[in-house]
Amino acid sequence: TSHAYYNSLVQADANTYVLAWSDESNDGWLTTFTIPANGSSITAVASLEFDASDNYWNSLVKLDGDTYVNAWKSSSEYGRIGTYTIPDDGSSITEVTTLVHDESDTEGANSMIVIDANTVLLTYSGYGSDGFLKTFDIPADGSTITEKVVLEHDTNHGDWASVVQVDFDTYALAYLGTSSDGFIKTFDYSRTAATINPRISTV
Repeated sequence: TSHAYYNSLVQADANTYVLAWSDESNDGWLTTFTIPANGSSITAVASLEFDASDNYWNSLVKLDGDTYVNAWKSSSEYGRIGTYTIPDDGSSITEVTTLVHDESDTEGANSMIVIDANTVLLTYSGYGSDGFLKTFDIPADGSTITEKVVLEHDTNHGDWASVVQVDFDTYALAYLGTSSDGFIKTFDYSRTAATINPRISTV
């Protein structure tokens, strides 16, 4: 009833949904809701404050039956990614682990998708508003988050990203680039995974 910024909503099961959002103090929250198939009601079920400092640019995905992954920009401009256990009925939300994946003054604008059973692909605007792609390996229980591939795909500007999977190893990315022009790029994960060093400079 005050403010709700940076919303990212995913479906848990036939009538349960999970929302990542930021409140009036820029604290990060996960909240579950039940909504029947006819949309006749919306009932809040459980909530978890997962970041009591700063929370911007949430991008939430469902990894498996009860594991969810959220990426966001946090305090000190850090890029963070976290895992959470949420049963299908949304009755509880448990934080499992978090990782600071970028300490270099990220701009945010995260867009994340699941690309296989244990891998997520994250696109975001990093240091100097440059555009980045990253993959992370996450087991089904969400117990660890391991950064694998890092690609700086635009060294000038890469903001307001939106990424989708085209086929089993090809991805398309739309974003705001140089001079605020709109760009779409395609990427082959198999090739980049074999050739890109999974580390980048932060300067």
